[in-house]
Amino acid sequence: MFKRYVSIMASVLLAVTMLLPGSSSVALANTEVQQTNTSMQAATYTIDIEVEGLAGVILKEPIQITEGQNALDALKKALDSKSIDYSITESEWGAYVSSINNEEAGSLGHWDGWMYSVNGKEPNVGASAYVLEQQDKLRFYYGRYASLSTSGSIQTGSDSSITVNLKGDTFTDHATNPTNWVSNQSNVEIISITKKSNQQVVIQFKGTLEQGFFQITPIDKVTVGGKANSLTVEVTEELTRTQDAIQKAAKQMMQGPIQSEWEAIGLTKAGFDIHADYEESFYSNFEDQILKKTGKGRLKITDVERIAMAAVAIGKDPKNVKQFDLIEKIYNSENWTYLDSDSMTYQGNNGPIFALIALDTKNYSVPENARWNREKIVAELLRTQLVDGSWSLANDPPGKTSYDITAMALIGLAPYTDQPAVKNAVEQAVNFLSKNQGATGGFNEEFVGGISSEATSQVIIGLTANNINPQSEKFTKNGINLIDHLLSFQAEDGGFKHTIGEKGSNGMATEQALQGLVAYDLFTKGEGRLYDFSKEISQTNPEIEQNTAILKGLLNGSLLNIQKSKDNIWSPIALENAQAKEGYFIVQAGENGTKKEVKVPNGTKKVFLVDNDRSYKDFDIAVVTPNKPWTITFNETVKDSVDNLSKIYVEDIQGSKVPVNVTANGNKVTVTPQSNYTSGRLYSLFIVEPVSDKDTTLKQATRKLFIIQ
Repeated sequence: MFKRYVSIMASVLLAVTMLLPGSSSVALANTEVQQTNTSMQAATYTIDIEVEGLAGVILKEPIQITEGQNALDALKKALDSKSIDYSITESEWGAYVSSINNEEAGSLGHWDGWMYSVNGKEPNVGASAYVLEQQDKLRFYYGRYASLSTSGSIQTGSDSSITVNLKGDTFTDHATNPTNWVSNQSNVEIISITKKSNQQVVIQFKGTLEQGFFQITPIDKVTVGGKANSLTVEVTEELTRTQDAIQKAAKQMMQGPIQSEWEAIGLTKAGFDIHADYEESFYSNFEDQILKKTGKGRLKITDVERIAMAAVAIGKDPKNVKQFDLIEKIYNSENWTYLDSDSMTYQGNNGPIFALIALDTKNYSVPENARWNREKIVAELLRTQLVDGSWSLANDPPGKTSYDITAMALIGLAPYTDQPAVKNAVEQAVNFLSKNQGATGGFNEEFVGGISSEATSQVIIGLTANNINPQSEKFTKNGINLIDHLLSFQAEDGGFKHTIGEKGSNGMATEQALQGLVAYDLFTKGEGRLYDFSKEISQTNPEIEQNTAILKGLLNGSLLNIQKSKDNIWSPIALENAQAKEGYFIVQAGENGTKKEVKVPNGTKKVFLVDNDRSYKDFDIAVVTPNKPWTITFNETVKDSVDNLSKIYVEDIQGSKVPVNVTANGNKVTVTPQSNYTSGRLYSLFIVEPVSDKDTTLKQATRKLFIIQ
């Protein structure tokens, strides 16, 4: 950033030299006069000089200079007289001030730096070219050039917030006043602004942000130097609907036993611990599909690949599952009995595609002399790509285009796009999928019964693996993008339908939709590809927070047991629910649970233990800002009385009530903290059977759990 400032200043100096050729000849004439008539003495002038940095005035006093001296000469004389450190940097365009009193140019991260004025005006030449006159008022100051930015985008919906970063200047206290910021969206109100540092604020909005772009502009006094730019903010699709869909699909999936490898992979990547529920099925499938068929000409390579991926997902070593190396069995594939063909290609393009995916779950090494090293597998997929950019299931000869297989090929090839041939193949496939996306946002394929959710799920996984947004303009038709289209298949039970006309959910459609939504969620958070487990965070002992008078969490490695005190006697208690959220792990303990222990996910920074002492309607976690207001909408007008509103309150994890303001307005109740909640803590918003103005109960006992950022 500082170099950009230097370049601009240096360019100004260069321009001055070109525009004012007389300056150098005048200086030369003066020099000649001095050489030929040494008896003449130059006059002395008194000028006022002031130097002001970021921390305030550094120097302010009159000084004497010699006739013909420039502004830079005067600065150096004044600073030397007070023994103030400074740096003058020489460049091919001239000299400039780079530091005074240890205040470096560019320290605010942008084009900020040392500037000067004479008699209140900023000359259009460098300080070394400006010749001072009697009684000039010279001022050097640290110039600020404010530039606002924000990282990423925000989502549609209400109660949104955005972090605003400032470079080249610092915020004043006026920055926290919402009236000092102007939004071009009339339906959005700025309700609070929190100053995180001198160069960062968090702005909280009230109202519905519409998808697209909007601007917020600060008035001059928001920054020290004033005149900050307007900030353009992108508003993307609301992420919470994706996360809600994930939770509903996962809940539906976990109602029965988890037997599918794809279920296990999707649920694990979504943050659910299913190790104990799935382990029996894992070993059963391994026994039936791998051990019983190995060496008998009946081993399907896709079974090996799928079970290897599931092993990685649940923390097992696929190179040693009951002393069997699944990874080796992939790259040294067995022959299939029929025509003595290679099992790698016997199932068409599925084999090579998922060979790459499985090998790259943790970047497993493959010997160069293996039957199928990565180079050979990639070459095989490039060989079978069709001229329109798609792939088919069949490879020799190629069959009819398949959207699913095309998307899966994108997943497998994603780590290899640094190779020009692979990059070109991926671009062709992406263009093919965009061109063939239908008017409703999906893909019509007669072979699978029409427009299916599974095709959309696979395309989402394939695109996100290649860092392509499935909600981009390229994949939006008639205002419907791929996420819109997939969510339209979600059934009432939380599962997903195969085709939109079906009445109920479908198991295969649900497990693929879950993976598609999780892949998109990972993409939005910058957390990598769905099937990539190479960046797994090593497990450390996380902090456990609980009401120590009631609950006690006991960690044995990554396994968590909970005890509860009853009549001063501690005894194990069952686990009713658990959820991972942004590095936090929340466990609900109660009498109705069936599990006695739970595995804490890798990378968890804190575990919260919550006592479910009564039946609550919801167990729903959110991570929110410290001043988060909650608005609850009821079906009827809420009775506005102290007694009734006291049934809506907030508690911390110790069970102590937190001071909040609860106000009623018709059928809405707003709950705001009297002072900010504490960061990194869990709170509970309770709604315990408030009544309407007709004294009818409005809502059964509900608890909303939230964690403060």
